[in-house]
Amino acid sequence: MKLRTFIWGTFWTLVALALVFHVAGGWYFSGELIEDGFEIDPDDLVVSTGDYELEQVSYSSPLGEMGAWYLPAGGTTWVVHVHGKGATPAEAEPLFTPLQDAGYPQLAITYRNDDDQPEDRTGYYQYGATEWEDVAGAVAYALDNGAEHVVLNGYSTGGSHVMAFMFRQSLDSVTGALLDSPNLDLSETVDLAASQRDLPLLPFNVPASLSTVAQFFTSLRIGVNWKSLDYIQRSATSLRQPVLIHHGTADQTVPVSESIELAETQPDLVRLIQVEGADHVGSFDADPGKYVDEVLAFLAEVG
Repeated sequence: MKLRTFIWGTFWTLVALALVFHVAGGWYFSGELIEDGFEIDPDDLVVSTGDYELEQVSYSSPLGEMGAWYLPAGGTTWVVHVHGKGATPAEAEPLFTPLQDAGYPQLAITYRNDDDQPEDRTGYYQYGATEWEDVAGAVAYALDNGAEHVVLNGYSTGGSHVMAFMFRQSLDSVTGALLDSPNLDLSETVDLAASQRDLPLLPFNVPASLSTVAQFFTSLRIGVNWKSLDYIQRSATSLRQPVLIHHGTADQTVPVSESIELAETQPDLVRLIQVEGADHVGSFDADPGKYVDEVLAFLAEVG
């Protein structure tokens, strides 16, 4: 009897400790998650210069006028570049010259929460939940200024914004999307970041169970709807245009598994190019010529 009492006492003590660990740790890491993932911290906006023609323009969104860089060319298929969180329109610079030389007008946009741009009404990054409205404004600008077809190009979390827009629009003129290391399921991305983070005072990384609790507390604190930011599951019924994805196999920011899942969910629409050894948004640097050729071939198909 004493042994049984000891075993049950030990069991419930461990359960209580685990509960306290997850509640306290989840609350702590939700604060870290909000600070690192949702609080606004844009990079400085500096206009790029190079072997290309570039003009500063503005487009309209529900929050007001947003800045953009327009790269003129003679064609009627425009490429709208959407950069990742904390980056700037310069993220698309490797494509500026080759696409301009190939005849594709381009619009590299800023959007809400960028440097010198209007802030989202929530005061946080929204991972496509509101930024899609800015993408819609940029597409409208392109169509109002001579575009007959528009192809979107999203980097990292810019891919979230692109997918959120594509799920909500029904424009025949939007004919496809290019994605580079796209952040397609924020929960999975957070889990990857957690697995690389040390626990305070303990020689372990943050376990998946604690990441789940931290995400729950983040929802309570700032209203994040994690399910709505899973663009993989939503693509099964909402994706209608073809997509070309480049994603490095060594990406330690957004797991390549997200792009694999999307390609498996919509195999007739999504083509995934896994770039061996490339890190986050590093596919171009791994083989610039091959990357550009694949982008141009896709544009020729959908434009």
